[in-house]
Amino acid sequence: MKLLLLLLLPSLSYAVDFKSLSDEEINPDTEEVLIQKPEKYLRDESMIYDLDTDLGIKDQRRYTGADSNKIGIAGHVSGDYEHFNDILGFEFNYMHRTQLYSRLWYGVQLFQHNTYFDSITQNHRGSSSNPNAEVNTLRPNNTKASVFAGGPGIGYRFKLLQEFFETEDVFETVDVFVNYVTFDDRYIKQKYQGYGLTTNYGIHKRSSTRYFYGGKLSYNLASVTRNAIGTESKSDRSFALGWLSVGVEIGFFF
Repeated sequence: MKLLLLLLLPSLSYAVDFKSLSDEEINPDTEEVLIQKPEKYLRDESMIYDLDTDLGIKDQRRYTGADSNKIGIAGHVSGDYEHFNDILGFEFNYMHRTQLYSRLWYGVQLFQHNTYFDSITQNHRGSSSNPNAEVNTLRPNNTKASVFAGGPGIGYRFKLLQEFFETEDVFETVDVFVNYVTFDDRYIKQKYQGYGLTTNYGIHKRSSTRYFYGGKLSYNLASVTRNAIGTESKSDRSFALGWLSVGVEIGFFF
């Protein structure tokens, strides 16, 4: 009998302890789980705070998993650190978070870069019997040009840096956009149109519950063509564009 009581005692004490718990302790709400069990959210999401500067305390908690929309603006320079001013540009983007896959986003971007012809493409080589072909027009160095592009895309937000150090307010993103591209060659005063791709890798810090800032690397590829003059073939009047830019970005979530 004594042995039986000894075996039942732990389970009886557990039952008593369980009955003494409140409903809130037995079934904590989401916010309490996030606060008490940081390992459950720090890998992909975080609790972000606004700082009350008057009181010097954290205020206005926001769970980043509730982010639905993002607007960002960025300034770009060339990825060539020796000639960073060869590309000077501006970008606007809007992204919306999917409901089914919480780390996937979709949206649109628009950007314009002022640059030089030889910074994003190169003169055609070879020869052509058509006098209007691009191979017969050699642009000198530092010929000014501009690129305007925009299109839809998808993005993925993650926290790979969490594998190296704990951070609640730093996130990484990878985006891919399909663009309609206009290339303005100011040397021969011709416009070229075509399609291209943008891939971005960004690191952003949440400065508050709403706002963020950070940097990004952006690589672009495009193929553009101008209207034919006479009997030109498409290859005689097309260019492949490609460039790497570095951007500083700010924006907000809502």
